[in-house]
Amino acid sequence: MELSFTTQNATFAFGQHDRVTIEGARYSVTSRNEEGYVLTRDDGTGLSVQFAHAQLSRLASARRITVERDYYDPRECQRRLRGQTSMVSNLSDKARARVSKKDAYCEAVAKLRREGTTIKMTDESLRANMTLIMGTALEYAGNLNPLGATSLDLSADFRKAPSTRTLRRWLQIKQQDGLAALAGAMHRRGNRGSAMGPEALGLLWKEVRGYLRVEKPTMKMIHENVVLAFEQRNAERAEEGLDPLAIPSRETVRRAIHSLDPFEVECARNGVAAARKKFRPVADGLNLTRPLERVEADEWTVDLMTLLKTAELDETLTDEEKLAMGLDGSKGRLVLSVIICCTTRCIVGMTLCKAASAESALSTLQMVVSDKGKWADAVGAMSAWDLYGLPEHLVTDGASHFKSQTVRNACADLGIAFEIATNGVPEVRGTVERVFKTIANDLMPRLSGRTFSDIITKGDTDPRDRAALTVDDLTFALIRWVVDIYHNTPTAAWGRKPAGLLASSEQAVRGPAAA
Repeated sequence: MELSFTTQNATFAFGQHDRVTIEGARYSVTSRNEEGYVLTRDDGTGLSVQFAHAQLSRLASARRITVERDYYDPRECQRRLRGQTSMVSNLSDKARARVSKKDAYCEAVAKLRREGTTIKMTDESLRANMTLIMGTALEYAGNLNPLGATSLDLSADFRKAPSTRTLRRWLQIKQQDGLAALAGAMHRRGNRGSAMGPEALGLLWKEVRGYLRVEKPTMKMIHENVVLAFEQRNAERAEEGLDPLAIPSRETVRRAIHSLDPFEVECARNGVAAARKKFRPVADGLNLTRPLERVEADEWTVDLMTLLKTAELDETLTDEEKLAMGLDGSKGRLVLSVIICCTTRCIVGMTLCKAASAESALSTLQMVVSDKGKWADAVGAMSAWDLYGLPEHLVTDGASHFKSQTVRNACADLGIAFEIATNGVPEVRGTVERVFKTIANDLMPRLSGRTFSDIITKGDTDPRDRAALTVDDLTFALIRWVVDIYHNTPTAAWGRKPAGLLASSEQAVRGPAAA
């Protein structure tokens, strides 16, 4: 004999109060007939969807249907409101032990009444037959010591019979709310209030607030201050003939400190900027779809001591002209102005100057809309630097040279949306800030005369003694590094090199006419 099975004629039996989840969408049952079900979304929209039995069968075989029995039942809702679970297996070991005892006594009473005994639900009848009830309850006990403890709590010990009033309450709870409701709410028992009086609490919090200081005192120091404050106050109370205050323990002080507002703690101990950065809402970041949709501009004082002279102009300029231009051969640090495409991470504009100004910012913007191949050819770069176009959105910091009338007029003429980001929040211009860190970590260690970012990292060395690069040398190194190394290094954001991303997009390169 051959057997074959099919799901073509399979039907589902959803209850009236069931919640049905199909591919992530939750429904309640509206109606049912021989063809299938009409289910209504439980998100308040009132939208209804029909599902044939065959369609439900296919979804169930793909494990895309979840059914929560009696989810919308009023009694089940009341149980959830009380914080009770509907599944005994989800209870803790102690809670299951309590349920086991209560259920055994309830089943014992039900069995004796079914067998026709004279037990009634009065105090006298239950008290007179409690020994018989206890013996019958042992038949339903799977394990008299489920916790394996040397001593059992009263609520889990079968030898301790409940009072008649408690037994009737157990029977009523099980009948109304089910077996799991017998777990009760013992986890919420106990005094949750503080045993300390107003004076003690005021003294405690006065010292705990000392944790909110820029000196960053430790919890141990705060506890010591609390002890000293209480001892001093107890001495005063002794002179007044009053009882001493109980000195809080170290754990009490620790809990009080942890109850302080985390933002307030971070703000007081590490500053407003650190608190804002730590507790800023996290989202998906910029949603950019095309090159040059957003570019960021910023400047950075190069971590390098440079000889302020250029070989190309040495012979053509007089000493007075070189002094006026700041190319007198002295040693100093230059400022690097950069504009970067946030979509592709390509550096599309870069200038070096002795001090940031509106002219340097305008020169950097001009590079964005210009073919930079001549600069790459001048240094003998292996790759092209022909990445240019008209940005849609330029974001800068609040520096005076970036928000100057000259730069704003240029953006208006080119049709570029100009935005000044919030001061003191460098994260909103994270792309350009990150590229400066990359230059400092990847390029600067290769060059002589590095100043480092702080005196601790610098150590005892004097960068002025090691300054050997001229402006021409630094320009050569920057262009070669950007064109041949940085633009050909895959980024974590795209998994591809920036040059390949921007060069492959025809939308970014609009040509000299657009520039």
